[in-house]
Amino acid sequence: MSRADHVQLNVRSAFAHARAHELARRTGMTATQVVEDALRGYVPPGVAVTVGKLVLRGPILVRPAGGSSVSLEEANAALEAARERDD
Repeated sequence: MSRADHVQLNVRSAFAHARAHELARRTGMTATQVVEDALRGYVPPGVAVTVGKLVLRGPILVRPAGGSSVSLEEANAALEAARERDD
């Protein structure tokens, strides 16, 4: 007979506890399901990656502060390169 695996996560934040239970009541899910769903969808912020003259900040390409301006053609080329890289 196998032993049951009892895993527990203690949350010490009053806000996180209240919000998880509020969302559980509103969605009909358990608090555990709410937390699991939130963790599945979480993507930690990444390191800025240079794409042409643009810099990748999370899922968005932005022009870095300072430096020369970026033309529309250069921006479109960088976006297309990023899209092809992600595929």
